[in-house]
Amino acid sequence: FAHLGVEEALQTNETVDIFQEEFAHLGEEEAGAVTKTHSKLKEHPNFHDVTYTKGKRIEWVEWVPSSSDMVVSSCCENLPFTERLETSGKASVSTVLVWSFQDSLSPHAILVAPWEVTVFKFYPSDSKYLIGGLGNGQIAVWKLADADLGHAVRDKTSSQSARGNGLEEEKSSTIPTVSHKQISMIDESHRRAVLAIEFMPATIEVERRGKGASEKNPSDAPIKYFLTVAGDGQVMIWDFQSLLDAINDNDFLWRPVHRVQLQRQDSGTEMGLCHILHCHDRYDDKGNKLLSTFYASTEEGELVFGDWAARGEEDRKAEVVKKLHASSKTFRPMLSLERSPFFPDILLGVTDWAFYLFKDGLNDHLFQSSYNSIYYTRGVWSPTRPSVIFLGLTSGGIDIWDFSDQSHKASLSDTGASVAITSMIFCYHGDLMQEQKLAVGDAQGQLHIQNIPRNLIKPAGRELDNMRKFLDREENRVKYFQERHQELRDMKDNMEKAAQMAADAAAAEAGKGADDEDKADQIAESAYKKLEMECKELLG
Repeated sequence: FAHLGVEEALQTNETVDIFQEEFAHLGEEEAGAVTKTHSKLKEHPNFHDVTYTKGKRIEWVEWVPSSSDMVVSSCCENLPFTERLETSGKASVSTVLVWSFQDSLSPHAILVAPWEVTVFKFYPSDSKYLIGGLGNGQIAVWKLADADLGHAVRDKTSSQSARGNGLEEEKSSTIPTVSHKQISMIDESHRRAVLAIEFMPATIEVERRGKGASEKNPSDAPIKYFLTVAGDGQVMIWDFQSLLDAINDNDFLWRPVHRVQLQRQDSGTEMGLCHILHCHDRYDDKGNKLLSTFYASTEEGELVFGDWAARGEEDRKAEVVKKLHASSKTFRPMLSLERSPFFPDILLGVTDWAFYLFKDGLNDHLFQSSYNSIYYTRGVWSPTRPSVIFLGLTSGGIDIWDFSDQSHKASLSDTGASVAITSMIFCYHGDLMQEQKLAVGDAQGQLHIQNIPRNLIKPAGRELDNMRKFLDREENRVKYFQERHQELRDMKDNMEKAAQMAADAAAAEAGKGADDEDKADQIAESAYKKLEMECKELLG
């Protein structure tokens, strides 16, 4: 009868696919987690130009406000440290390129800068103005026309004679070039390259000499101030409204309205900064709203909580650094510092080996990822899914972490570029639930536009609540360990005190015993002398 059972098993294998994946055909809502079969990033034709981007790295990328088909990028030279030292201090022409999806072969407009533009942002109250931080520490401002931003059709007035002078001359004659309108005083600017720009709320008014801030302006007023940081450890506050009033005045001297120097308390050296985030809704113990606090990342991977309006005493300097999170210290610069779009008190910090989640008000990091064999370069939150984070790698890949699926490793890895990723930013314009675009710049001057698949756009059922519960569990875990460590420290102190008291008691007891022995000897000695005297008297 054995051959009958074998024959039946063979026939069953022929009629049933034993290698079929049972969960391959589940819907998006049922699956919930990220799966490789439905999460492939689709790339839009990338942007590059032989003249302006070849061999350079895309240092910073921004989407044109209220547009999903216009993107701006800045390019910097890929020079080793020795060659960069030789060219340091020498002015050179650098470019910021405006790209349009209508033409991926040549830039739509070119912004010319006297130094490399390491960071730039559009002015939120008027997108015609672009504010850029330069490699020598200065702040430059460009004014763009509607045609440069793709809001209007450009008049094609290229001459026919230019067409006969070669392709490069034709390209340079048809692509408009925009020079900066104003630039800050070099003596009053940063001493090192500007690395971050952060706009302050429109309601804030900075008091004279930076003594504090108040909410005097209406909420619908144009934004007046913005913050900048650099590797020199300075936080500077700039008045942009005063610049707009003198935008055409060539004699205008633009300087910051206030600056503070961040220093390390142990050594007193400068604390080089990489990123900055202004704290919008933070209150002190008395319920007063704090308007001058900020979070910043350092060149050694730490997270700093500071107050630029801190006041010093007569014999002490102002303590700008209020709190220092050294748990993420790697002795390398922090690469990204992003605030969650769903949880304003949750911060994402990305270092070379791992990324961290911090919570405002907590003394330790909330979550730390496992160490990765490939270095991270950038990190951004998903604009529509609360539990998803996109991380760029030096290999050109993109790791996608989904905390609703797992928290010990990435749920998906995909390709974003062929070389190291240097910048990443999502487009926040348009219907984000229908289409999402991720701009990815690499180390060879290629600007890639990745279309995000649907299941990485649409949140799973109750994902926001599940992510909040995950963060609460991590917070309870951190608080438990902090309380446990405090209990152990108190226990250690009590044990040391008890041991010291026991040692003192033993020493006192030993001293008391020695005193009693001395008294007994004295009594015996006095008795002996008395007996000796009596004996002498009897003997005459």
